[in-house]
Amino acid sequence: MSALAFIAALASSAPFASATLPLPPELRESASIVSLDSEGNVTALRSGDGKMVCIADRPDDVTFDVRCYHRDFIPYLYRVRRLSAEGISRADIDARIEQEMEAGTFHMTMRPTAGYRMLGPITALTEDGTAWTDEMWRWQSIHIPNATAEDLGFVTEEDLGLVTGDEALMPYVMASGDLWSHVMINSPPE
Repeated sequence: MSALAFIAALASSAPFASATLPLPPELRESASIVSLDSEGNVTALRSGDGKMVCIADRPDDVTFDVRCYHRDFIPYLYRVRRLSAEGISRADIDARIEQEMEAGTFHMTMRPTAGYRMLGPITALTEDGTAWTDEMWRWQSIHIPNATAEDLGFVTEEDLGLVTGDEALMPYVMASGDLWSHVMINSPPE
């Protein structure tokens, strides 16, 4: 089956099952699911009563990319996407969001929250969208706005560099000291 035919089959058979795949099974049924367009507009696809919100895969390419974030943290991601669509550089986005927070026009949690992601070729999913092969990258994150690697006792992604084997599974901090600061936890291939 071609990648495009696979995408069509997946889109019609299991969009909700595949959108929640990064989550532990216990969190999938209660998660909300949204889609984001290129301008950062959010469309609710399923309202859930749980704490996690999953961003469904965009069905227009051969890459599967699904992310799930805590409902108290996802407003930050929505705002980042919106500001990016307006042409604001990544380097200026956090400063803008912090100004909005100080002005009381934007609110986000500053406490630690979880994130989950799967990324890989769409063909690494089963046709019904409920399982994956080891071509799929999976990782979890703990988002701790403004935390530094040093404060948390982790290395940064720059410190870790390109490593292989068991060291590649070592937790590390991305975006140390920024609003986007988070501890990355890679999952080994199954």
